[in-house]
Amino acid sequence: MSDTAVLADRATAILGEMKLSGEIYLEENLVFVSTVSGGKVESAETKEQRGAGIRIYEGGRVGFAHTSDLEPAGIRVAASAARALAEHADPEAANQIPNPVLSALPPPESGDLSLARIETYRKIALARAMEEAARAADPRVTKVRQARYTDVVGRVELRTTSGLACGASFARLYGSIEVVAEQGGESQSGWASDYALKFAGLDPFRIGREAARRAVAKIGGTRPGTRRADLVLDPEVTGHLLEAFHPVLAADSVLKGKSILAGRAGQKVGSAAVSLVDDGRFPGGDRTFPFDAEGIPTRRTSLIEGGVLKGYLHNTYTALKMGLQSTANATRSSYMSPPRIGPTTLYLVPSTSPREEVLAQVEEGFYISEVMGLHTVDPITGEFSLGAAGHGLRRGEILPPVTGVGIAGSILEVLAGIAAVGSDLRLLPGGTAGSTTLVRNLSVSGS
Repeated sequence: MSDTAVLADRATAILGEMKLSGEIYLEENLVFVSTVSGGKVESAETKEQRGAGIRIYEGGRVGFAHTSDLEPAGIRVAASAARALAEHADPEAANQIPNPVLSALPPPESGDLSLARIETYRKIALARAMEEAARAADPRVTKVRQARYTDVVGRVELRTTSGLACGASFARLYGSIEVVAEQGGESQSGWASDYALKFAGLDPFRIGREAARRAVAKIGGTRPGTRRADLVLDPEVTGHLLEAFHPVLAADSVLKGKSILAGRAGQKVGSAAVSLVDDGRFPGGDRTFPFDAEGIPTRRTSLIEGGVLKGYLHNTYTALKMGLQSTANATRSSYMSPPRIGPTTLYLVPSTSPREEVLAQVEEGFYISEVMGLHTVDPITGEFSLGAAGHGLRRGEILPPVTGVGIAGSILEVLAGIAAVGSDLRLLPGGTAGSTTLVRNLSVSGS
């Protein structure tokens, strides 16, 4: 038994001694970060974090507190604080300790736990390799703002006084870089990132070249005329849009009336090409894990099928509130926060059409490779207004670059306008995945 498991068992026993009903979420992780610029190491640091989040349930009330002191005295103080907070909460029948049926499925791949033992110089070398690849890719790349390597190795243990006991380890590594390309007095930036579950799985050269390509591709960009047009979204753009759209699918937003999709279950909300899935066990996914932040075994959840809304993302509370089962979408940013609802691997089910076929379906429009302002998406109205960059597109041919593009519309308009989802599904850092996606007739503003 790992040290964290022993600590979690001890903390649960303390709750029992205090005659409290509740949940212990214990997390530890070791994070290494290195940044490089101009061939020089700007930083290289390791930090360790360990602590417990405690939820106490009493008479339909729930209170939460956290502590980094895992000694018995620290657990008692945090549990007492959570109980005191629960006394001031409004009682609700749906406030119940999660009580899942454990899955018989084998756990998904957790990642290479030996990452913590890999020599520091090898990790720094990956950051340097990203920078070198970006500079070598094109002479117009004149500056690397920062190349960053990050890895995290950790473990989660979850216990409840009702008998749940589960735990799992995880490991991930990430690479990212931002560069500047210059030509004729014009400068443009490009950014790229990727992640892997194993050290050998991260390709720093691909990341560096991709950042350079994106920066150079924007040089000489012009602003298009304002009109409605067909857009083909880069896989990364598709994934980022899904991440920005996901609050409308969260059952807590639905219950509060703060989602454009509230009350639409069973209704058509998109085109026949739209089948949207969240899969907590997607092989290799950044957020793939055996269970969610409440200990519910992860699963594949079909949210939209052929354009018809089938359901929402749930945690234990919203599922009980709506008379349903949790979809295992309780997530935590760390032990210091209570669970919230979030996606795991959220993606549009791809077709068999390769990227080239999707591009060829556009008589005249735009290929969008970058979007900005995703935080402006309003889940209540579904409306958004985004900045974008990319290229003109005509019958599959990529044309000169366009910049300073504005894209406006609504989530329902995008879902209704999706005409094709390519076969090139790509997993992205942060838990989404995207394919080359064609969206018809969106509002594009420019000059």
